Amino acid sequence: MKKAGKIIAYSITISFVLLVAIIGIAIHLVAYSSADHRKKEIVNREKIIERIDSFLNVNNRLPETLSSVGFSQTSWGYEYRGICFDYIMLSDSEYIIEYTSADGVLTQYVNTEHRWMEDPHIYLIELPVNADTIAAINRISNFEPGYNIPPQIDSISYNHLHISPISDIVGIPDSVAYIRYLYVDGSPRCEGWIAFFDDPEEDFSHEYGEWKYYDGQGNSYRKFWNYKENGKLIYEAD
Repeated sequence: MKKAGKIIAYSITISFVLLVAIIGIAIHLVAYSSADHRKKEIVNREKIIERIDSFLNVNNRLPETLSSVGFSQTSWGYEYRGICFDYIMLSDSEYIIEYTSADGVLTQYVNTEHRWMEDPHIYLIELPVNADTIAAINRISNFEPGYNIPPQIDSISYNHLHISPISDIVGIPDSVAYIRYLYVDGSPRCEGWIAFFDDPEEDFSHEYGEWKYYDGQGNSYRKFWNYKENGKLIYEAD
């Protein structure tokens, strides 16, 4: 019995040691993964700055839109390798990059100071002049759950010009069409050109070119969604 008791005691001790070791390894791996992700984030954000500064050095001015230097345009700004960021031009040579880091910290780069800052030490800046317009467009184009008014689809054709919206889609869409989304009362909600694969009502359709948005109170807004045509960038400043 004493021998059996010793075996049980040894087993419990070994199990406890193994459990502690496993927990320690798991904590180490999580910390390593977090640190590795942080390193990649820092490298990628520096690449954003390098690309903008390279344009500035060559042209003696900043790009009006970062789509013109190859960054993906989104409804909230731009995206590069997991970093979703805003680009704010203060003058032809001054700009600010702003994004929220993976750990939820508001982060800002001011090119005149050549340094990154984190909340609460970031600069408080005025939003772009068209901020209200962009906010209105986002509200209009954000379809509520259960919204089932079928859109009007016109001018469907093969994508002869190889239209490629600036987005996260892979490849060149095979078709284009003009589409109108409606409010419940039948009045127009938004309209413009889309490029798509297979079905224009699927998630793989993307806006390009000029779009018009209507808020239902008689106000209309315009936005140009940048795109490529036969490999050439067609864009307007955001």
